[in-house]
Amino acid sequence: MVRLVLALSLPLLLPQSAGSLHKLPKTAANAPSAKAVPAARPTAAYAPAGEWVSADPDKMVEIHQRRATEAEPAAALASLSILRNLEDRASYGKVAQALGEIAKNAKSIEIREEARLLGRSRAEDRYTPGAQTVDRQGGIVKDLAILGPFRDTGGGLERKDGPEGSLAAFADKKATYSWGTMLVSWRTVPPAFATAEGVPLDLLIHPRRESCTLLASKVTVDADKTFVVRVASAGQVRATFDGAELGRSEDVNALGLFDRVAGKVTAKAGAHLLTVKVCSGALDDSGRVRIRTTTVAGEPLALPESADVGAPTATSTVEKVALPLTAALGAGDPLAAAVLRTAGGADDLRSPRAPGIFSTLTASASDQVLAIAGALAPSGANRSAYLHRIDHDESARAYRDRRLVEEHARADLADWAMASAQGMGLQAKTDAASVLLFSQVQQALRSDALRMLAYRSLAAYFAGHERTAPTALLQSLLGMASPLDRNVARAVATELARRERDPVSTVALRGEPLGAAGLGQTALTAFQGRIASIDEGLRLGRIVAAGGLPKDATAIFEALAYFAPNRSDVWSEVAGNRSREGQSERYFAALRRARDLDPGNAHYRAELALRTQEKSDSRADERYLVPSETILARRQGIREGSANVADRQLYWLRAVTMHPDMRVSQLIQYAREIVIAPRTQDELFEEIPQEGDLTEILRARVHRKGGGIAYPTEEHNDGRRPRIRWPDLVPGDTVEVAVRSWTSSAIGGRGDAPFYFVDYAGAPSTHPLLYNEVIVDSPKSRPIHVDVVRGGAFQKTEKNEGDHTIVRLVWEKPPVFPEEPLSPPLSETAPLIVGSTYANWDEFRKWYAEAVKGFTEPDEEVRKIAADLTKKETTKEGKLRVLFNFVADSIRYVNFVSGEWWLPNRPQQLLARREGDCDDKAILLISLLKAVGIEAQEVLVQTRLTGMPSVVRAPGAAIPMFDHGIAFLPGPGGGTYLDATSPESRLGPLPSMDARAMALRMAGPAEIVSLPPSNPGDHGADVTWKIALRQDGGGSLQASEVHRGDSSFWLRTALRQEETRLQYVQDNLVAGWFSNLSVDKKIEFDGDGAQGVAKVRYSAASEAGGGFARDEGEDLVVRLAPTSTLASSLASLPRRTLPVQLPPNLAPSKQVRTFAFEAPKGYTFTGVPDGGKEDGGELGQAKLTVKKDPSGKTVTVERTVIFDADRVPVEKYPAFRAWLLRVDALMHKSLRLTRVAARAGGAQ
Repeated sequence: MVRLVLALSLPLLLPQSAGSLHKLPKTAANAPSAKAVPAARPTAAYAPAGEWVSADPDKMVEIHQRRATEAEPAAALASLSILRNLEDRASYGKVAQALGEIAKNAKSIEIREEARLLGRSRAEDRYTPGAQTVDRQGGIVKDLAILGPFRDTGGGLERKDGPEGSLAAFADKKATYSWGTMLVSWRTVPPAFATAEGVPLDLLIHPRRESCTLLASKVTVDADKTFVVRVASAGQVRATFDGAELGRSEDVNALGLFDRVAGKVTAKAGAHLLTVKVCSGALDDSGRVRIRTTTVAGEPLALPESADVGAPTATSTVEKVALPLTAALGAGDPLAAAVLRTAGGADDLRSPRAPGIFSTLTASASDQVLAIAGALAPSGANRSAYLHRIDHDESARAYRDRRLVEEHARADLADWAMASAQGMGLQAKTDAASVLLFSQVQQALRSDALRMLAYRSLAAYFAGHERTAPTALLQSLLGMASPLDRNVARAVATELARRERDPVSTVALRGEPLGAAGLGQTALTAFQGRIASIDEGLRLGRIVAAGGLPKDATAIFEALAYFAPNRSDVWSEVAGNRSREGQSERYFAALRRARDLDPGNAHYRAELALRTQEKSDSRADERYLVPSETILARRQGIREGSANVADRQLYWLRAVTMHPDMRVSQLIQYAREIVIAPRTQDELFEEIPQEGDLTEILRARVHRKGGGIAYPTEEHNDGRRPRIRWPDLVPGDTVEVAVRSWTSSAIGGRGDAPFYFVDYAGAPSTHPLLYNEVIVDSPKSRPIHVDVVRGGAFQKTEKNEGDHTIVRLVWEKPPVFPEEPLSPPLSETAPLIVGSTYANWDEFRKWYAEAVKGFTEPDEEVRKIAADLTKKETTKEGKLRVLFNFVADSIRYVNFVSGEWWLPNRPQQLLARREGDCDDKAILLISLLKAVGIEAQEVLVQTRLTGMPSVVRAPGAAIPMFDHGIAFLPGPGGGTYLDATSPESRLGPLPSMDARAMALRMAGPAEIVSLPPSNPGDHGADVTWKIALRQDGGGSLQASEVHRGDSSFWLRTALRQEETRLQYVQDNLVAGWFSNLSVDKKIEFDGDGAQGVAKVRYSAASEAGGGFARDEGEDLVVRLAPTSTLASSLASLPRRTLPVQLPPNLAPSKQVRTFAFEAPKGYTFTGVPDGGKEDGGELGQAKLTVKKDPSGKTVTVERTVIFDADRVPVEKYPAFRAWLLRVDALMHKSLRLTRVAARAGGAQ
């Protein structure tokens, strides 16, 4: 057996490159024929910008070798980025050779050094013992101490974390800066991990997202010396020397390929302190950091260094140094800047600029530039658009065709990809790129026969080109060969290992022939420096454990525990291996550590309880749980008067705890007494309150009516989807549940949802609540702010326990509210308890402003689109209208969640996908307006659909319960609010769900405001129906309708497409008034009136008898209202105890409907009702006007119904109901028509 030894002196494997640049053939459908004449483009557009692409990856390597050697630094860096991306697609060794030549012959020392470092980062010998010496001689700082993670909730680069406040503090290597369960103490970085590629923070720091890390080294000079410190890093970076800043970069970069920060140091003889701080954002990055020293001229310089850092013993001065990357990202060479921001990973992840640069460049560009844009643009839609514009350059066209085939295959358009590939004869080509691409297309078709053909073609190429086959081809072949031919798979794995690729994936295959010993040896080789992340290390350890080498696996997992002391799954593996080796005490320590790091994992809790024979590993908040006997004492049994009660909530406890690691748990204990037994199997499943990302069930039991305890027949406790299914329940049984929910990580990050909670000390009468308690336990330094709205009779206690404050709120007799239709939510009637980490809206706005910093700054793409859209507009109003309509109509509404979860997506993402949700579209609109000189602001809204204004208006805590985002345009009369969320939205009145809603503006006073109230006339319709009656009660209708506000929006949404008009008019405009009507398919629609007004004209007819009028012998009777009444819908109860909350689509609104009835031949109107008016004051108005033509042949009826107030207080309900009854009496009248002959006969 081979014992794995923790080797802390070998480097890690480079992570997979960020996607290949070459690849893609020309489709038969899209490729121009030999005789085709390409579409003309402006001459300036075809001006060549030099060669950039080739269908042959090897040829493309040669192109960029030449460019990097001969070009200026900006273009040279761009070519180096492309060479890095070509490495796995070109013949093996081709890129390494090119980088070596560039390192010798490039014009600039900076480019020569960057090429050398790129080459070293991928060299075959980079993990050999001699590589350590080569790296040191190359100036790479290898002796480093690391400290982190420090939580970064904004401004982390500027903040002084840990020892940064004092240089002397760096001398205390035993100091700890832990926060809660997150261990933060000094560790030594194994020198092998500090390579040309950089230190892999993904292996050494967890959690890394939204955290900061310190790297430090003691640099000693034996005489006064001047040199330059250079740092390449992903994320944000700041470097200091003896406490003086060398430089910083606040952009959040995805990669750290090239030097981003540099400073010239003049140091006196003695020991000095070099520190680098790296902060990651909410989006993933490579996590690599490289520190090196050079001469002032840029030549590598090795200095004595040590990880035993301390305060400097000598003085120094520093001076910032300009770098080629910084200059290249500026305005000098936009194409180089775009390539560096994409292929080089140098774009700011918070606010990407590459899409805009590409958009500007390609407006008038050569085919070569279009090709490189089509390869690198972040959006697939933009890539395809750029590629399809290529039409002259033969090399670019060949490159385009291969790219398009690959894009089609990747998009699962396999048939299209295959047709295109065959159209260009790809199946007959034998070069590596063609073989690989055609095999990808064959695999995409998901046919076993084609998959086998793909395998054979790859295997055949490998057999003839084992040492030079592209690495991408080998990786594809390995995945196919493993289940088909182990010998081929082993040969491929061996070659990949020689190239230092996929060390973990190839361990089992390479060790297979030698049995367990071979597995152990290959695992040792893979582990010693070649893993790049914690996940890779876990995979390797599990492979070794599965291979029957528990001691070797233990060595791997113990090493990972040193590298990643804050990963729960690492400690779980350590615990499992210690258990198998009989190390009981160390096993329990590891398992408890895993439990502490992942408190929502029920498996850890259950295993600890089982192994220790303890009831549970009780946490501090479990002291708030009460015994079952206390709860059962509140049972009331089944008694008379319980018919309207489904169950009684005997007890409700919520205990909210902020833990030292800034995670929040909410323990909830409740019990309910069954009054009406479940009638279906679905009702036996408990609706478990899940207040966090992970939920663990602590207690679930049934206290039987007659005594005894029963347990769930099914209990699923996996954290994210817990489930409880009860046995059969009978009236009088009591179910008791206790659960604890956790946030998945520390709260307060820029990509995390803001933490808050809401609780109600009240309940509806069908589920009465007998006791309610809320406990909030939080540190004084990071409090959870609590407020109570409409508290009523309750007890509040507050006490301090150490550095924590515990607030306890108790309602012994919570109020019970009847269930009445159209009642507001409980938040507006019951005692409301809210808690938040934000004390006020100023605190919340500061967090949000930092989180979305830069989102609305227009880039080149946004400016170009804004300019193109508004080029014909000369007024501010015209520009506003055009941009608003573009965002409303061209960006499809999709609730697309960003990588930062709670935050909106950036404008570039919306323009690429052409979809986004409300706040996404608001951000885009603000950015477009800013591009044309119109300043606007974001507004967060709680719409009337949510209707919980008391939550956001609580004075003692800021609860960001917003469900909508819009824009605000400052101006006269209080400014203008702009809601472009839905397609067909238009400038004009605010949607009714926004009007009168609560909102928070991102500028001005930090307070909740009420959006403009909107007048009834802003929403509704003016409808005119001319109805010609027939003698059988049927007839024809000619309709002309004008809709405003919400009504016009729905009309535009449904009627813009001609084929959808008929059904909508039939179902929504005609139905309910008259029956048996058939609408003619010819419908005229105009949806682009001023202020968003929409007009529609249509006709309908009743083919059979009836439809418009009821036949009563000699008379016809026409009703003037629908069958339903307003009072029955809105005020059915004679008395209420709760207010009436009218829906947004009803109040405010104004509906005017005019009927012009024409009597049929032989009939005259004899029964014409009186009109009238019912004034409801602030509630609304109704009016009926009836006018009869003197001839008796025509009657015009005008109905007007206005609703204004959307909320009717209890004290005004009698008046509201009385008004509705009068309105019903006024409106529910009818017209009577009598035969003229019958009338004459009756008179005689």
